[in-house]
Amino acid sequence: MLKQRLFAALIAIPMVLALSWVGGALFSLAVCILGILALHEFYSMCQITGRFTKGCGYFGCLLLLTAAWLGGINWLLAALIFFFLLLNTCWIFLYPFDFKYLAAVLWGQLYIPFLLSFFILLRSLENGFFLLFSAILATWASDSGAYFFGLALGRHKMLPAVSPKKSWEGAIGGLLAAAVVIAVFAPYFSLDRPAGFLLGLFFSLAGQIGDLAESALKRWANKKDSGKFLPGHGGFLDRLDSLLFAVPLAYFVYVFLF
Repeated sequence: MLKQRLFAALIAIPMVLALSWVGGALFSLAVCILGILALHEFYSMCQITGRFTKGCGYFGCLLLLTAAWLGGINWLLAALIFFFLLLNTCWIFLYPFDFKYLAAVLWGQLYIPFLLSFFILLRSLENGFFLLFSAILATWASDSGAYFFGLALGRHKMLPAVSPKKSWEGAIGGLLAAAVVIAVFAPYFSLDRPAGFLLGLFFSLAGQIGDLAESALKRWANKKDSGKFLPGHGGFLDRLDSLLFAVPLAYFVYVFLF
């Protein structure tokens, strides 16, 4: 399992860094593709099979991410409101269409495309590559720290009903690993080291909550992984779960505090 994780990481990490460095339309297109693939896994877990229902979700994904790329956060919020109104209008004419599918489509938009939009928004800021990379790096360090600390020292289970393998020792190890790594690289992110240490803690905490949120979804759906794209890593949503919480936090931290 460890060899599979390392091999997949050696392929995925350079690709992510290259696309993030390039930015612009190519990066936004990659995020759109990733959003569609993650939504597909989400709908599979929620047992949504209707073409029209899934088509509405994919349309909403492209709408939100394109709005974020072209017009920033104001266009993103406008697109989200427009999609909500459009979806409810469709439900009126399709009544008695099961409301739970409507709710699942809307929840999927908030969970994946909306949060994923902050990858584009963060990258579009001045020095955006390094700001985005700080959140990604903190999340990678946190995941690695939690894995190895949990493997070596894990004794006390955190939330066994949600994620049986996660321990408090692993969670603390993840927090410390992210904090130390971001503190070391803080000058590249235009931060001093104490601020980098604190941001590493916050990004790690957000990422771990995101990981647990997706674990709860998988337990509810009775799935071990969201998909089978990367050996040892699961599906696209399995790789995004932490970042979906950490990157939006990073955006608001950098915009409002720095």
